Amino acid sequence: MIDRIRGLLARGAPAMRADLGTPIGFVVALAGIIGAVMINGGSLPGFLNLPALLIIGGGTLGAAMISTTLGDVMRLPALCRKAFRGHAGIDPQSLIRTVVSAARQAREEGFLALEGMASHPATDPFFAQGLELVVDRAGSPMVREVLQAEIAAMQQRHQRGIDLLEMMGGYAPTMGIIGTVLGLVHVMSQLGESGTEGLGTGVAMAFMTTLYGIFSANLLFLPLASNLRTKSAAEAFQRQLIFEAVMGIQAGLNPRLLELRLMAYYRPPRHSQPQETRVPALVNQRMRPLWIRQGSLG
Repeated sequence: MIDRIRGLLARGAPAMRADLGTPIGFVVALAGIIGAVMINGGSLPGFLNLPALLIIGGGTLGAAMISTTLGDVMRLPALCRKAFRGHAGIDPQSLIRTVVSAARQAREEGFLALEGMASHPATDPFFAQGLELVVDRAGSPMVREVLQAEIAAMQQRHQRGIDLLEMMGGYAPTMGIIGTVLGLVHVMSQLGESGTEGLGTGVAMAFMTTLYGIFSANLLFLPLASNLRTKSAAEAFQRQLIFEAVMGIQAGLNPRLLELRLMAYYRPPRHSQPQETRVPALVNQRMRPLWIRQGSLG
């Protein structure tokens, strides 16, 4: 039986792939902005302004460091990688089949028979932790407390990264206004020396900082925060599914009843299929099952 379960795990091991929606969305938004500039006869090099970039980048990053910890700010590259990372997982039916097989083995051979599955390298750490508690004969209250605490800790860890990006999305436009005011002050201070010559160019360059701030907030920081929030909710949902599976196995639930309980996390297919080939669809198509070891949000 354990060999059969290991075979299901091995066949269902997913490969990580890029989340194409994130880079495609960024390219589409950027193309729309650049297209509008080109249609109006603008010049892209004219929108490059190093002082404005320094004000937005340095000011936003410094404000974030003041608002949170240095460790959270240092996680920014990792957060961006998570946002661009795709969803991996095995077919939902395979997941349920694996759990049902484990539940059947536990009923026939006892909880100790699950020790091999808990130590299998392909098993998701959260699922393995639950199985280890079951094998160690921990009581239901203890298993529930440990697994729910793990889910809560994961959500809190994710929320810190999301809050950081949202804070930066709020600071960036404000830094843009500060940069614009500084630019206007500089332009006005030159009026007495050169008159109105170069006034239009100076004002345009001053407003460039506001453009950078709004651009970075609404095309980078806030969308990335929303992206991570969606993925965090998906991961929490699927850990809750794993939690229900572990509690069902520990309670000695009939494998068929456990299968019905897990099927409640999925909606039926929209179009008719033969009963033997019908596969439940994920409630959220961006969610990825976590029965198999894979990267988490942090």
